[in-house]
Amino acid sequence: MKQDGIFTGLQIPPDIHDEIRSFAEETPCFGNFNRKLEFRAKDHAEAEQRFGRPLLSGHHFERCLESPGVRTIQNDPLLIDIARHYLGAQARLITTRIWWSFPTKASESDRSLASLDKFHFDLDDWRMIKFFFNLVDVDEGTGPHVFVKGSHNRRKAKHQYTLLVGHPADEVLDYYGKESAVTLTGKAGSGFVEDPFGFHMGTVPETRPRLMMEVGFGVSKPSRRRFHGEPILR
Repeated sequence: MKQDGIFTGLQIPPDIHDEIRSFAEETPCFGNFNRKLEFRAKDHAEAEQRFGRPLLSGHHFERCLESPGVRTIQNDPLLIDIARHYLGAQARLITTRIWWSFPTKASESDRSLASLDKFHFDLDDWRMIKFFFNLVDVDEGTGPHVFVKGSHNRRKAKHQYTLLVGHPADEVLDYYGKESAVTLTGKAGSGFVEDPFGFHMGTVPETRPRLMMEVGFGVSKPSRRRFHGEPILR
C-alpha cells in the first residue's frame, strides 16, 4: 500500500456477497444520483425508456444499510485494522455504498458525474483509504476499476494544482507510465484496497452491468454530504 497505493487479494465469503447481490437486485436504486429516477436493476432497459434518458449508474444510497451483508463488511475487524495501520488510530468509517454501472450510451457529463472513463483522485478527506469489492464477476467488458500504481505519492504539478476533476487516460499514463495502470478484474467476492489519492477510474461496462461495494475510512469528522455523489447539505 505505501509503495504502490493499492493491494489486491481481498475476498469476502460467498454467502455474504450473494446476500448483498440479491439485495441489490431486488431493492430499487436511483439512476445517475437522481432520487427521482428510481428503478430495479433488472428493469434498467425499461427504466431508460420510461425516463427518456440513459441511466449509467444506479446507487442505493442509505438503503444499502438494510443489507446484513453490507453491515457485516463495513464493520469487519480486518478492514478496520488495515485502515488504522495505514491512517493511524484516528481512522473512522466515512462512506459505505453499493452501486450499479450499466452498459448504455451515456453523455460525457453523465460519465463525468459517475467518475467513469477519466482518471481522477478523491478529495472526500485529506487522508483516506478505500476498500472495493466486486459483487458480480468482473472482466474487461464489465467496466473494471483501473488504478495507477505510485500516483498517490508523486503528482505532476499540472495534476496537483488544477480545478479539473477528470484527466484523459493518455495524459495521465504518459506521465506515470502505461505499465503503472492496473485493471482490477475478478470473480464475485474479490476485492482490493487503495489509497484514493492515487489516480483511478471506473470504466463504462460494455457487455453486462457491474455491481460494486465501497467502504471508505478517513480521519476527519463526517461532512454534511448526504451520500456519495449527492450535494453537500447547506
